[in-house]
Amino acid sequence: MRLLVLSIGNTSLFGGIFVGEKLGATFRVLTNKLPPARGPIHHAALCSVVPDLTPSITRALKKHHGLKPHLLTADSPHGLKIAYENPHALGTDRLAAALGARALFPRRHVIVVDCGTATTVTALHRNGLLLGGAILPGLSLWPEMLATRTAQLPRVALSRPPTALGRSPETALAAGIFHGHAGAIREVVARVRAEAFGRASVLVVGTGGHAPQFAGEKLFDALEPALVLHGLRAFARQAWRV
Repeated sequence: MRLLVLSIGNTSLFGGIFVGEKLGATFRVLTNKLPPARGPIHHAALCSVVPDLTPSITRALKKHHGLKPHLLTADSPHGLKIAYENPHALGTDRLAAALGARALFPRRHVIVVDCGTATTVTALHRNGLLLGGAILPGLSLWPEMLATRTAQLPRVALSRPPTALGRSPETALAAGIFHGHAGAIREVVARVRAEAFGRASVLVVGTGGHAPQFAGEKLFDALEPALVLHGLRAFARQAWRV
């Protein structure tokens, strides 16, 4: 049984194919493009934080694969409880990542740090209650905002600077952006951990396209770039026994 899973994000469409419970190759393309057929697909599941794009992706799946995808929403039979004041306001990518954390790290308190266009921090209780969390601008937005909102600061590439002591506008920006974002993640995670779990043991899981850039910063206990895809697989298994 081959399951196609897709996460429609603000800047890219992230997906992969499960054969049984094994995740094969993953892919990331622009949100307005659907990847070419990769062999027969029997089922599809997706989540989306861009509602305007969901119908076109759904139509493309129907046209190219003859499939109507299973759409993850707050009301879907996903198996979690959502403590948000309005569960429908929770991004379904965060819901999918929480499902992935529960599938890969069962019976653990988990904090998911998803480093994408936005960086989100989501607390999941080991009993399956999604407690909430925090949202901050993603790593790639920092240089963009500084370059467009100032007269003289240049746009810089995203990378880990060799030092925090910059001696040019470019190196100073690189240092501030990278270490500032790492510090923001560290502070938010610490506060969420204290408020949600007190002194209990918690696993911090990093995911999302920018998470590997922080692999050496001791922010995460585990790094799982495809966490959202594992969550969509868990959703499909829970709802349709795929």
